[in-house]
Amino acid sequence: MNFAAIVLSAAALFTAGSAAAAELKDNEFLEATRCRALAKAEMADLDTAAIDDMLRDQAYGRTSRVLERAKSERSRANRQARSSDEKIQFEIRQEVSGPCQMWLGGEESVKAAKATAPSAD
Repeated sequence: MNFAAIVLSAAALFTAGSAAAAELKDNEFLEATRCRALAKAEMADLDTAAIDDMLRDQAYGRTSRVLERAKSERSRANRQARSSDEKIQFEIRQEVSGPCQMWLGGEESVKAAKATAPSAD
């Protein structure tokens, strides 16, 4: 009887831990992938440990189409970051210092941002 209670408790904790993870939609996964590439570019060279962990965890279960699209987004972001066009460089700095900050903070930052965002309902 005690064994069954332990197993049920462990299962409940595992399920609660899984539910607490910030599940990203495919478009959010692609945005985060782009931000990671921009942040890792030479012009920004920011710490990407938190977003690296989040993207690694979030890659599981993605379709090959989404993963291929993420690879394309990384390549496109890297090309843009290497651009010598000042307008493009300005736009990238704005993107990294603005919308990308939520993603660069990793999973905890994403959960906090989603909790405070107005509902889409």
